[in-house]
Amino acid sequence: MEALRNILENPLLRNTHARKRSDIKEHFPELESCPHDHFLSIHKYIERTPQRFYSQLVYSKLFGWLEDRNRANQGALKQYLTDHDAELNRTFLHLEEMNNLDWHDFFKKLDDIEVIRFIDQQVHPSYLRLTESVFTPFCRIVAYFSRIDRGRGTDGLDLFPIVEEIIIRTVLFDVVTPYKHIVRNAIAHGGITYLQNEILYRDKKGNEEKYSDRDIVRLFDDLLDSCNSLALALSLFLLAHQPNGYQLPQQLLLEELKAETKTPWWEVVGCTPSKFTGLNQLIIYARPNTADHGKVQISTFQTGILVESFAPGYDRYFFSIRSSSAWPGWAAFDGKKLHELRNKQDTILEDYKGVLENDLVYYVPRIKIPRFVARIQNIMLSFKLNMPIAISEIKRQIGQPEIYIREANTHRNGWGVVLNGSIFIECHNSSITQDIIRKIRRKAVRKALSEARKKTPMYKIIRFLPLGYARISVFCKDYRRRRLSGFGLGPHLVCTIQIKRIKRIRSPDIIGSTIEQLGGYRIAWNRAWLKENTGQQTH
Repeated sequence: MEALRNILENPLLRNTHARKRSDIKEHFPELESCPHDHFLSIHKYIERTPQRFYSQLVYSKLFGWLEDRNRANQGALKQYLTDHDAELNRTFLHLEEMNNLDWHDFFKKLDDIEVIRFIDQQVHPSYLRLTESVFTPFCRIVAYFSRIDRGRGTDGLDLFPIVEEIIIRTVLFDVVTPYKHIVRNAIAHGGITYLQNEILYRDKKGNEEKYSDRDIVRLFDDLLDSCNSLALALSLFLLAHQPNGYQLPQQLLLEELKAETKTPWWEVVGCTPSKFTGLNQLIIYARPNTADHGKVQISTFQTGILVESFAPGYDRYFFSIRSSSAWPGWAAFDGKKLHELRNKQDTILEDYKGVLENDLVYYVPRIKIPRFVARIQNIMLSFKLNMPIAISEIKRQIGQPEIYIREANTHRNGWGVVLNGSIFIECHNSSITQDIIRKIRRKAVRKALSEARKKTPMYKIIRFLPLGYARISVFCKDYRRRRLSGFGLGPHLVCTIQIKRIKRIRSPDIIGSTIEQLGGYRIAWNRAWLKENTGQQTH
């Protein structure tokens, strides 16, 4: 049993996964009633961009609505989700593809033509796809039952009637706030005119709306955050209510497969149903990054057992294994045997003999490494994976905050370096206080400077010049980098920390701030943040 457990739950990642599951339950206590631990994929809503920017308000409203609907009419809700399983499966797939775009946290100064190209080629098509393929199916659930409650027909629930139904007939109007009908129609039907620093959107009826470049990007970001909130609410609801007979869409199960099997040397990048000599087959595409055949063998076996559990019903599970470290490889599992063993009590590792076709995982590294080298790599990898967890746990116990560098840039001014940056501070189980900021002011500047220097090429002298001036904006809530650059004076901006060693540099403090000088550090406390934290007093 222990040998099988060590394969299904990799010992190197056991602590990492346990910590992630603990974090998930801490952030989402709704999962305390979940009958199993297969919810690692939810951790992306804590650590990944853009999923972690989901709207708490939208999430809370939809999750509460689902709970109320489940109590009022569980059978009807369950039947609707079952009937629309294929549509919801595609919806989660589209959302995952949208989240994987590489420009969600993009921050770079663009000139006029580059901004137009970015919006025209990236933002507009993505906004249209998001409204049609993700936003509409999720919101249709609410609109459908709203009409049922009113005794009205449910035909013709397209995008505009869905939004109208939710705004007028339900209390979930916040869910559809980021959707703009004129913008959607203008993008779909070519009614877009680019003006000087503005974009004019016109629908077929001649209705018009104008948005600045920044506003239209923000509109897309808000809609994506709303869609991620809807996906999170539905995912948690289905996970928490699986004992009541609710089924997860296959896309969610495959995302869980990716999360549970991902290691530094192995990653599942996709799955595709297919046919093989009359058999139903699922092709799993794996991308190893190692010359160690043993690691690949264990990961293939683990993934094969889990994929049958998450996506049952296939006669054959075929692995397409491609790596720059090895020749093209493959493996195939007997789906019926895996199903029988999954339902068998007290299964041991020896029972799985024969589930692999020809008892073979074909993976031939281009360069074979000695076993002792592989063992040394495992020891180093164990240290690399577990040491950050141990350090983070110590920080939690002593109440030390985590500092995340969101942006750090440098340029030269005379003999020194000028540093501008933005950081996000997070305290476990406590709120940010002025005393915390005072204690970490030096570390915050040092960490931002270190991050900026890492991005600077070794051959540039600016990498080695001393610090002449620094201005660090401190936030208590994380946002996309492009939003932080023009954040304004909202309550989530805590303060700015400034060091001034080059006397000729003149930089005004934030408007209405309370100034505090601590040695060479000048802290300008944001008035809005101080007002929200009324229990704090500046000393």
